[in-house]
Amino acid sequence: MDKTLFIASFPDLGSFDFSKTGIRVGNIDNSDYYFRNNVTYIHSYIESLKKMVGTCDVLFVPATDKVITGLQDEGIKCIVLYPNISCKDKFIKDLLDSKMEEDFVSMIESSWEFIISRLDKKNYDYKFVMGEDDKVLDVLKSLIEKKEVLGVSKSDVDCLISEEMVDNIFSYCLLREDEFSDGKPNIQSVFCEGIKFDCFFSLARLSDKRESISSLVNSIKAVDEGISVNSLGILKNGRIWTDSLDEKEKVMVLGVGNGDLIIPFSRFLDSSLKGSVPYVIKSEVLKKGI
Repeated sequence: MDKTLFIASFPDLGSFDFSKTGIRVGNIDNSDYYFRNNVTYIHSYIESLKKMVGTCDVLFVPATDKVITGLQDEGIKCIVLYPNISCKDKFIKDLLDSKMEEDFVSMIESSWEFIISRLDKKNYDYKFVMGEDDKVLDVLKSLIEKKEVLGVSKSDVDCLISEEMVDNIFSYCLLREDEFSDGKPNIQSVFCEGIKFDCFFSLARLSDKRESISSLVNSIKAVDEGISVNSLGILKNGRIWTDSLDEKEKVMVLGVGNGDLIIPFSRFLDSSLKGSVPYVIKSEVLKKGI
């Protein structure tokens, strides 16, 4: 199975010429997406990256927190690659020797300390910091050997939902203890009635994850037709991503809080009372009267 490895690199190694190395490298400039719509550009950019999976050994992406976090939200592992902060002179020389544009090199030189110190502080799951003696090509070849573990294949890219992904989004959006005063939320929030538990979500953090939650809901089999929450564990490709009712409940409340899902029947009018399993349907489908 042909897998593609995602590498978030600084400087952007996608700018180097790897044509004679035998390594298939992909790279999409994210600036076009940003200037087209800087609110939702991360989602559009990542969707374009996903379409390139399987066409190359490595996909280089910018080493920015929004891109790295956006990939993680989609269930895509990403190696963060950058040089030690002390390697500035060597790296700048390598960039100049490789015939990089002077404006690009100047930008790297001026932002070096700021960007690398910021990357050093981030606790990414997969990080590789290059030393003075490390050669870019040698490092890249060693990272490619990890493709079977960290890479993603074309057949997997559309069904990357996992319990870890759902847990991360749910925990991020959930109101924290310090966001309550006298038992009531002290920030803008939305209340969602669950099955085993009720929850308040931060409206701002829901907005941050809006595209990820919608993609999550859209990956569920038959959700357009209306299904029991018990069926939220089955993806459109037939894969069962979870057997846990707790995880399915998290998808339900995230979908309702995000406006993607509706519980159409009152729990007082059918058997779906608190403690049992309600029925959900895509809100856009119900609004169309289908």
